[in-house]
Amino acid sequence: MAKLKAKSALKFLLKFCLSAVAIYLVFSKIELQDVWSLIKTSNPLYLTMAALLFNVSKWISSARLLKLFHSAGSKISWKYNLKLYYVGMFYNLFLPGGIGGDGYKVYLLGKSQDVKRRDLLAAVLLDRISGAALLVFLALLISVFTHEIIDLLPENFFFYLMIAGLVLAIPSLVALVKLGFKKFQKTSFHLVHLSFWVQVVQLICAGFILLSFGVEENFELYFVLFLVSSIAAMLPLSFGGVGLRELVFLYAANELPIDGTSAVALGLIFFLITALSSFVGVFLRLPPNTALNKNER
Repeated sequence: MAKLKAKSALKFLLKFCLSAVAIYLVFSKIELQDVWSLIKTSNPLYLTMAALLFNVSKWISSARLLKLFHSAGSKISWKYNLKLYYVGMFYNLFLPGGIGGDGYKVYLLGKSQDVKRRDLLAAVLLDRISGAALLVFLALLISVFTHEIIDLLPENFFFYLMIAGLVLAIPSLVALVKLGFKKFQKTSFHLVHLSFWVQVVQLICAGFILLSFGVEENFELYFVLFLVSSIAAMLPLSFGGVGLRELVFLYAANELPIDGTSAVALGLIFFLITALSSFVGVFLRLPPNTALNKNER
């Protein structure tokens, strides 16, 4: 047990250090005062809309996970699942332990219901995979219609590779479910449909953050970078993805006609909205007997 705790603490320390290094690299290239001034003068109404839309995306995401849990054999209710989702967000972002939000969901449901933990683990894994697949799909979809990005490609081969990735992203997800997650085949449509709207709503959220800074052009470039940075933030390499997202924006600003200060501020504000929303999870109680619907209790 002591060895496990030491390993978890070391992983957290490494993530924290990587985030710290990434933030240092960002603010060695851009003035912190400029970013802070932009954030201070941002439009609070647009930021409020962004925060609301972020939580709407999380409600849709929790509905996607609920479909997967039901396919795994869980009888969890939608209300309990939504609470569990926010508690999981809090675990993922704030707690230094090794269990994480997904591990906590699997543990709690496996303990309170007669469901195989292997199936619950497959559900949360497929939830992550479907989200990543739609991130790739939307990033490629916007990119192939954005000439500033196409002009950066060294050869036509890479453009055709992007087209191939765009065409195959969703069919590959469906094929993966069919071949590797047979228990969840009936959820394929819901995975694609709900994952699409999760990412679209988050793009609109990012759009409102940019509007709050007074950005009025090149939204498609910010959106592509936001999607790419979201993929980077999913990697278990940093503390809540902080630093990695800002690095993507900063270095892309050297090649694309976007404002580096606004891009970095977008990443920071999005993380702040994520953190504040996740903190709701600390106030939610999850008594086991409320996991089921009334007729099932």
